[in-house]
Amino acid sequence: MTRAPRLAPDMPDRQAIMSMRASILPTLVLPHLVLGGVLATLAMQGQWATALAGRPLGMEDLLLPGLFAELALLLAQLVLWRLRFGLLSRTIEQMVTQDAAEIPWQNRRGALGQLAEALLKLRQARRGTKVALERSRETHAQLQQESSARREAEVKNLLALSVYAHLDEAVFFSSPQGVILQVNPAFERLLGYPAHRVEGRTSAELLMPDNPALHQAIMGVLRRDGLWQGEAALRRADNRHLPTDLTCRAIKDADGTIRHVMGVFQDLSERRSARARLHELTHHDPLTGRLNRASFMSTLREVLAARQAPIQALLLVGIDRLKAINDTLGHRTGDHVLREVAHRLGQTLRKNDILARIGGDEFAILMPAFENTEQAKAFAMSHAESLLTRLRDPIQLDRDHYSLKITASLGIAFSPHDGNQAEALLQAADLALLAVKRAGRDQASLYLPSLGERINQRFRIEQGLRRALENREFEIFMQPLIEAGSAELKGFECLIRWTQGGTTPISPADFIPVAEEIGMIEPITEWIVREGCRHLASWRRSTRRELFISINLSPRHLLRDDLAQMLLEALRPHGLSASALLIELTEGGLVGGLELVHERIHHLAMHGFQIAIDDFGTGHSSLGMLTELPIDKLKIDQSFVRDRVPHDPEAVKVLDAMLALARELQLPVVVEGVETLEQAQLIRSRNSQALLQGFYFDRPQSAFSWDGRLLDGTLPNYKF
Repeated sequence: MTRAPRLAPDMPDRQAIMSMRASILPTLVLPHLVLGGVLATLAMQGQWATALAGRPLGMEDLLLPGLFAELALLLAQLVLWRLRFGLLSRTIEQMVTQDAAEIPWQNRRGALGQLAEALLKLRQARRGTKVALERSRETHAQLQQESSARREAEVKNLLALSVYAHLDEAVFFSSPQGVILQVNPAFERLLGYPAHRVEGRTSAELLMPDNPALHQAIMGVLRRDGLWQGEAALRRADNRHLPTDLTCRAIKDADGTIRHVMGVFQDLSERRSARARLHELTHHDPLTGRLNRASFMSTLREVLAARQAPIQALLLVGIDRLKAINDTLGHRTGDHVLREVAHRLGQTLRKNDILARIGGDEFAILMPAFENTEQAKAFAMSHAESLLTRLRDPIQLDRDHYSLKITASLGIAFSPHDGNQAEALLQAADLALLAVKRAGRDQASLYLPSLGERINQRFRIEQGLRRALENREFEIFMQPLIEAGSAELKGFECLIRWTQGGTTPISPADFIPVAEEIGMIEPITEWIVREGCRHLASWRRSTRRELFISINLSPRHLLRDDLAQMLLEALRPHGLSASALLIELTEGGLVGGLELVHERIHHLAMHGFQIAIDDFGTGHSSLGMLTELPIDKLKIDQSFVRDRVPHDPEAVKVLDAMLALARELQLPVVVEGVETLEQAQLIRSRNSQALLQGFYFDRPQSAFSWDGRLLDGTLPNYKF
């Protein structure tokens, strides 16, 4: 076994290595990198080296120290590289976030410095690129904005050109001297000039050759104010003048110098025609072409205020029964009658007379020139008689060569005696007209001061009606209905009486029309129905007879949606059925062709109410309604019986005709105005089923009086 060599501390490494190599395995090779360090370490540790040298060195003796040294060197290199990479990282971060990086002086010329310099240049280049990009974007946005504005301007220009070309108003442009430069199509259309014949000519020469003063005035205003507006007649190509609404505006530059003049005008022909039509409609009746009420009253006020003559006469003409004509022959025939009456009245006017239609069936004639009252009265009455005679002539109808005879009533008043204000004078004439109608129509009457009392009476009635229900001033009266054949009591007509203040009786003919006008007729009628049903129920119980009551309904009731409900509610508390009530429809309630009224009547019949036509035969009710409406009874007006039957053969013939018609239609009849035994017997001989009503049997008596008469259940004896 080979001995291990001894290594001295001062032995050169080469020699130590050679010595060791000679004593160990030839295959042992120590890395040269750490050999010097190992030998030096061994030399410094003399004892350990001696110990090692005291025996042969094994592989592990040489390898382990080298490995440890190698690891230490590797760790040192790692620390060094970490320091270098940390410096590199900070440098790069500074170069990215800052304009310059802090590099140690010993590294500024090395790779790190070169890298920093390259990164700085890259950063500067990037910054320049970013600035260029931002400028490019700004330039692009500006270009886009300019392009959008340019496109918008082009669109606006196109729209302006389109509007300019399609305007209904004519437009022209001229120089400050008035030379026309351009016109639009509306200019060519309205004036008839093609553009090539207009451009280059002056507006004064072309448009206003007959009115140079106006043209000069317009130009003067433009120079002073910059704007002129007004109406002007412009000459057309055919030499006619066109009325226009003209606006001229000066177009000035920045220093206020007029560069151009723009003119805009529109045709006033249609506007003036429309204005004339509007004036016609505002001041004239569209059916007759005469002044309407508002215009007539304005004229009347002016005439009375001017006092051009001492006396003025006002004639008020009312067509008799025009409503009946409308209802029976239709409104077309009624309109024809109105036009014909207006024509005939117009033919009788003097030069300064004024004719107007002031109501549905009323005309007014103002005669403004009389010297004294006697002259005015004489002429007015003579003229009135002439008018009435002329109006009695038959009116030829358009259809089937039929003619129609009409009459009129006429009231006359004079200013200042009967009224020095328009409203007072018209009211006086209206009172005179009303007096004529009450006296029988088809005549003329002068206003009398006593008629003024009627105005005060009406006012008292109106005020009293508003308190009458609350004060229980109304009272129910009943007039019996007797069957002609059996002479038995079948029912009653329910009437109303009013004693104002408990002392003054007021006729129904006076207060019923007022109640309808002021809207009191509905609550009054409801009270009548409730009271009538209460008494009827009592009489039915005491007599054990199926009696009924008849009640008149006004036109206002027929327009109520809850009419049937109101009647049923009045019947229900007393256990009465709808058949216990006979509803009499007045002439005003049967308006021909009014579908709503017909609908209401059918609705009442469906609930079981009996329907009767009142005043049948007076001409107010159309015969066609007898087949259109669910009629249960006809009520023949008393004017055909009272004071005429049986001594008037013509009246008897008319009565016979109506009874025959009712028989053919299988309709029961009620005949009013029976006041003598002869009348009752004659009607019974014609129709034993007819119901008779009149003073011969009983005058109307209060319901409380009938309570006493029927209390014991005994019916009155009406045998004849």
